[in-house]
Amino acid sequence: MDSLTFIILIGFVWIVLTGISRISWFNVTNPEIGLGFAYYRTTRLNAMISKIGERGKIFWKLLWDIGIIAGLGILFIGLIVFSINIITFFIKFLLPKSSNVTPIAITPVIPGITVSFASLPYFIVAIMIGAIVHEFAHGIAAINEKVSLKSTGIFVFLLFFGAFVEPEEEKILKASSRSKMRIMAAGGLANMIVAVFFLLVLLLPMGFPFLISPFYETESTGALIVNTVSGTPARQEGIQTGFVLIGVESELGYFSINSASDFTSFVQAEVYINQSLAFHFAGNIDPISLKTMNKSIITDKSIDNTTGFIGIATWDYNEPKFLSDIVFIRLVPYWLFYTILYTFMVNLMLALMNLLPVPFLDGDKLLAAFLGENNQTLHKWVKYFALTVLVSNLALSFLFMGWQQI
Repeated sequence: MDSLTFIILIGFVWIVLTGISRISWFNVTNPEIGLGFAYYRTTRLNAMISKIGERGKIFWKLLWDIGIIAGLGILFIGLIVFSINIITFFIKFLLPKSSNVTPIAITPVIPGITVSFASLPYFIVAIMIGAIVHEFAHGIAAINEKVSLKSTGIFVFLLFFGAFVEPEEEKILKASSRSKMRIMAAGGLANMIVAVFFLLVLLLPMGFPFLISPFYETESTGALIVNTVSGTPARQEGIQTGFVLIGVESELGYFSINSASDFTSFVQAEVYINQSLAFHFAGNIDPISLKTMNKSIITDKSIDNTTGFIGIATWDYNEPKFLSDIVFIRLVPYWLFYTILYTFMVNLMLALMNLLPVPFLDGDKLLAAFLGENNQTLHKWVKYFALTVLVSNLALSFLFMGWQQI
């Protein structure tokens, strides 16, 4: 399915759901359904959030005070970075010979366009985790500042699921500036804590291996096939996702493959166009022979590269301690790694973007509470400046670099 068809299908589904919700005899107000979104409100989680917020009040107040400092720091640093990024665009593309600087591409989240179909499941899970953590932090901070909750709930926006917490707005308006700042900064700080945690899992030598060690061997014993490209020798000759590559035979001899990096090194050093290779796999799978091809045929672009193209993506194979013959079980570490990676990226993005002083975002409310009633004019100009900077980054990213897909 191509991106346009996918977007049209999603739009059609939302139009149908919105139409059904407007029928008088249907008469459903919860969930609330609109074009592209749906909200389900409940009070069942209020008690749980209240208990958490009422325990360890000193700890929570200290944590949210740290959140105020971090939030204001991210707010102003974000404005500076995005402003410099605009200048970088002009230096890079209007004066290309004068500098080697590269601007940061800022793109909206559009399924099928800026988020590939392959990445979409990881992105959806990451958004859910980020939204739940963010909103629950707001709720805990509100309870800690004696602001009661009206409701909690879940929402769907296009394809993305999340959670929300609704504090009593009147009580927030009557709260002190410090209380308001604690509540507004809590969500961004929670996302930042989650991002740092998952970054450590990815970077620490024993982080991810420790996570999977109860169910998988931590030493790689092959290269797991995680994807094959349509129209390539791998797909044509029957190499499938879930196969475990343990060796490749060429006219130069047999090369053992113990990891994905072993296979990458072999391809870069030993494989050329129209070369005959025999792939050996673990288990009762006969060796598969194929002839490599020119990558230009698949990409429809001229590529100055003599390396032969096979059409497989690999991952380190951590042998399952149980049910190792089941393909799904073999692929779990690969899926888990990318879920953690996207959760890190999405939570970092939520923390940075949500703390910009742009209308309707937490950063705008945080700045308003920080500046106070006597500085509304300054707040207004900073808000308009931030909105202009953000829109300019989006426009320049699309104009000069196109929307990047992840």
